[in-house]
Amino acid sequence: MPWQIRDPRLEDAEAIATINVRAWQHAYAGLMPADLLAAQEVEPRAARLRERLGSGTSAPGHVAVDGDGTIAGYCWFGDYRPDDDAPSPGDGWGEVYAIYVDPDRIGTGAGAALMSAALTALGPRPVAVWVLEGNARARAFYERFGFMPDGVATDFDAGGTPVPEVRYARVTTLGQKG
Repeated sequence: MPWQIRDPRLEDAEAIATINVRAWQHAYAGLMPADLLAAQEVEPRAARLRERLGSGTSAPGHVAVDGDGTIAGYCWFGDYRPDDDAPSPGDGWGEVYAIYVDPDRIGTGAGAALMSAALTALGPRPVAVWVLEGNARARAFYERFGFMPDGVATDFDAGGTPVPEVRYARVTTLGQKG
């Protein structure tokens, strides 16, 4: 299916928040505490996103929209965010902060379209993404785009439970290998 990739709009906030909750509950089942996943709520996330989109303080992002206008997934990206728990990969790096597709749309190409658009927007520079160590599906997805673990790991705080995550790096420029 060909996906329309566009910037998120204020009226997309609830759909994006719904995808976020559904994707977390699907992708992180068995990796994060079940009670944390069950407690995820759409409306508080949608309200925060409406605030950021309305004020212009949201990170750059994209949504994947199908022919009926339904949002299937989203991504956020930008300059690499320093983290006290992990060394910076270097100056000038980009980062994919989040990329999620509705669980019912996994395998449709929406995620690939979003990642391609994010990498194009970030330009020909090194890019990092953090992924839960146990999330094999996501790790394989990133590897298809040339990301590889760079040896940096830390723990994601999942409601007081540390969950191991690893940093993946893509140091090639678009259209080039190696």
